Amino acid sequence: MSTPGSHSTGKAKNRVLVVAPLGADAFNICEVLRTAGFETEMCRDLACAAHELAAGCGAMLLTEEAMIPLHHGSLAAQLEQQPPWSDVPVVLITAGGMFSAISERAVELIGPRANLTLIERPLRTSTLVAAIKAALRARSRQYEIRDLLADRERLLASLEQRVAERTARLQQMVEELEAFSYSVSHDLRAPLRVLDGYAQALAEDYEASLEPGAKELLNRISRTAQRMDRLTQDVLAYTRVARGELTLEPVDLESVIRSVMEQYPALVASHHLIRLRVPLGKVLGHVPSLIQCFSNLLENALKFVGEGQVPDVEIYADIHDDRIRVTVRDHGIGIPPKQQARIFGMFERAAPDRVPGTGIGLAIVKKAVERMGGAVGVDSEPGKGCRFWVDLPRAEIIATS
Repeated sequence: MSTPGSHSTGKAKNRVLVVAPLGADAFNICEVLRTAGFETEMCRDLACAAHELAAGCGAMLLTEEAMIPLHHGSLAAQLEQQPPWSDVPVVLITAGGMFSAISERAVELIGPRANLTLIERPLRTSTLVAAIKAALRARSRQYEIRDLLADRERLLASLEQRVAERTARLQQMVEELEAFSYSVSHDLRAPLRVLDGYAQALAEDYEASLEPGAKELLNRISRTAQRMDRLTQDVLAYTRVARGELTLEPVDLESVIRSVMEQYPALVASHHLIRLRVPLGKVLGHVPSLIQCFSNLLENALKFVGEGQVPDVEIYADIHDDRIRVTVRDHGIGIPPKQQARIFGMFERAAPDRVPGTGIGLAIVKKAVERMGGAVGVDSEPGKGCRFWVDLPRAEIIATS
């Protein structure tokens, strides 16, 4: 069944469908309306009117004699099929009073979607013309709404397409930049190691003949090359986290963190300064990414302490329904509030220059956690340490849901 008015164009959408089956009523009504400037279409019964309604119309004019139950079903069905913007005006000519039995039954026969206006006989030409004019004005506003809705849909479709295209281009650019950074970082490491090696070789082989100033310059070259090598390693690590395949599985957090503390040289020597409050629970995660996260967080907790201060680090977890929040707490130098949001960006550092670092570690943590469906943040006050927290999906809930 066609949707009423969905294909109406030109004069079809403004024509008046007339159903008056007795005598010359239909002809006379059409003549009056044509004289008044309206486009009309005579229909032999309601079934015919329902068919024409599908092609579009401005209004329908019915006489009460047209309300034969045998044919009302198709018209009521067509009126029910109207789109949300459409409410075809129906003018019913009655006899014997505005609320005669036949007019009351008309409401039931035409259906609840009928926009029904009743006018009674004897009928004046001016009354008929005025009723049709009012009906067509109302219908004209409906078509305006239809056109506005169509324009909106076209605009939304166009916007969605443009957003999709720009997103695809942006994704391509990001992938190209990540590939470029990976290539550059990888290719930089070899000459940096050579530079460091040459500087150390000169310092060792010509130690006796070198002036103190020359030795210091060679040491600076070596330290700078080593720092650049660490920077390229961190960029490579970030790229691997950002681009690598990620398969999430249930992971025991205690096992991962103990493994980090036992494998990383900087943590092995200071493991007695780290307190692990168990149990930590199981999360849905990626083991290499979790190792990257907690190795960076623990190394930072041990590194960013005040002059002469002994590091004191604690790791604990809070379980909240389907999430686990792991907190790495320290009593270090802390982070000013204005810097807490930006420290998760690339090359951002909130620590004094005396503390070594490349400014990529926390960016690696953020990227890895987000790729595992989690979130990361920090609560801190200067001089009172930091509480870095990582929210991750709880494996037990995911596995049983």
